[in-house]
Amino acid sequence: MHFSKRGDSVLPSGSKESESIRVLLVEADPVYSRELRSLIEEGSSGQCEVYETTGVEPALTLLLEQKFDVLLLDLSLPDSEGLDTLSRAKGATASVPVVALTNDENEEQAVDVLRLGAQEHLLKSQLDARSLARNLRHAVERHQLISQLRDSRVREHYLATHDALTNLPNRFHFQNQLTRSIAYANRHDRQLAVLFLDLDGFKTINDTLGHANGDALLAEVAARLARVVRRSDMVARLGGDEFVVMIQDVTDDRAAERAAETVLDALARAYQLAGQDYWLTTSIGIAMFPRDGEDAETLLRSADMALYQAKREGRNNVQFYRPAMNAQARQRLSIENRIRTALENEEFRLYYQPKVEILSGRIVGTEALIRWRDPERGIVPPADFIPIAEETGLIVPIGAWALETACAQTKKWQEAGFPSLRVAVNLSPYQVCDRSLRDTVVKALWNSSLAPGSLELEITESALMRNENVAVEVLGELKTIGIRVSLDDFGTGFSSLSYLKRFPVDTVKIDRSFIEDITVDSDDRVIVDAILSIADKLQLISVAEGVETPEQLDLLRVGGCDQVQGYLYSPPVPADHLGDLLGRPQLLTDPEKPDED
Repeated sequence: MHFSKRGDSVLPSGSKESESIRVLLVEADPVYSRELRSLIEEGSSGQCEVYETTGVEPALTLLLEQKFDVLLLDLSLPDSEGLDTLSRAKGATASVPVVALTNDENEEQAVDVLRLGAQEHLLKSQLDARSLARNLRHAVERHQLISQLRDSRVREHYLATHDALTNLPNRFHFQNQLTRSIAYANRHDRQLAVLFLDLDGFKTINDTLGHANGDALLAEVAARLARVVRRSDMVARLGGDEFVVMIQDVTDDRAAERAAETVLDALARAYQLAGQDYWLTTSIGIAMFPRDGEDAETLLRSADMALYQAKREGRNNVQFYRPAMNAQARQRLSIENRIRTALENEEFRLYYQPKVEILSGRIVGTEALIRWRDPERGIVPPADFIPIAEETGLIVPIGAWALETACAQTKKWQEAGFPSLRVAVNLSPYQVCDRSLRDTVVKALWNSSLAPGSLELEITESALMRNENVAVEVLGELKTIGIRVSLDDFGTGFSSLSYLKRFPVDTVKIDRSFIEDITVDSDDRVIVDAILSIADKLQLISVAEGVETPEQLDLLRVGGCDQVQGYLYSPPVPADHLGDLLGRPQLLTDPEKPDED
């Protein structure tokens, strides 16, 4: 093998060594090789470094060992001839542009040479120093431009089909791949499963720790999912904290369930965020092909319905799609749309249940309870629409309306001769963790001119458990302006006593489940007595819910309970009904119970 380098080439004044072009010349004739080298150096003013070899095989070896900018290739060589020479060179390296040299003026061959990927086709008989150097330079520039355009198209395609944060396929790419996989499964009589995932409580993490930590969490979730699925399966991010997994060639439901359980386990491990450990659970819905859908859109919709059922079942579980979920989903969508309309049409109402001081028998406060009077269905129970309002975020405007209305109505009662009357308004878990809650409360107080001490916010332990740190911060801000806080359903959670210590609570409400059988169940009496004792020692107001009989009232009086509410005195009633009750000097224990409607 003949190989030489012209080491004495000098670049023009002001040129940089990095601007020179490294040329690999493949020419068997040493005389012509020297002539070509001279032409190149003359035409490039020394800006080309010329390396020489005599055949295709040694050229391919050099191309693998060193970096060259352009290959100047004679198509007639001892070890290869014609287009085969070009094919072998292009097959070995696609990153180096090729300028082909021939003695043949055959136009058909020239077209074939360019079609096979050469940047230029030059006739030896027509070469001069200037044109040869220019063609080499242009070959390099065109090759770079084409590479950049190709890389740009590949990048554009990648961005169009992948999620920028997690690098997982996006919804568009996933649906296309799912369609192809369904076609394959259909041809070969196979099953496949679609797992729809949603992170429980991700919004709280995102809102509390900021979007940067939220993004880091999503990226880690994506990495864990990618590690636990098979190479034949596919993981995608649909948006937000929603992910989907396609499991190909599953044998039965149990195999799909095992895959889902593996995912649950992988995502249940602690996440390191902002220097601390955080844990999240995951809800998963599963749809099977062909049973639950024969196309990508239907399968995804079925898996999404199953996911919603998993959320309703308490989260952190797996649910398979069932046909009955279709009707439930349609009903849920209908209610969601009607909630939006109800807000616009002012269909919501507040009912008020009195809180009665046991010792005096007088009404000292009320609890505002929301009702929905639907023009078609009549009164809609809160359990039928509050969970949907929470999931869709509609609970925020509904809650703001309830605060405004309750504060305004209470101010009217105070001006009518009941200045010490307080009103309690329930907060959902979503509201408690909403940092804008303080502004909402302040606005309601300002618009109504109600004193802060006349408003009590009722929260449940489940609301506090969603995000204790945010709840402490939000409730602390409200306490500083004089708002009272009541812990509702006390005794039904896991850590009530710790909440009494950590949170700024003024009132504890004993859950009706302990009051219902207090006259016949000694265990319930012991629990109620214990709660009353704790409230007394911590100087908290105690309120018993669900009081319906004089016997229950007597036991609570003996135990030292401060206030009661329940059907013994009055069910929740409209504001005008409560106005009548407020005028009584002492509320009777057997009043006529007004109709809630």
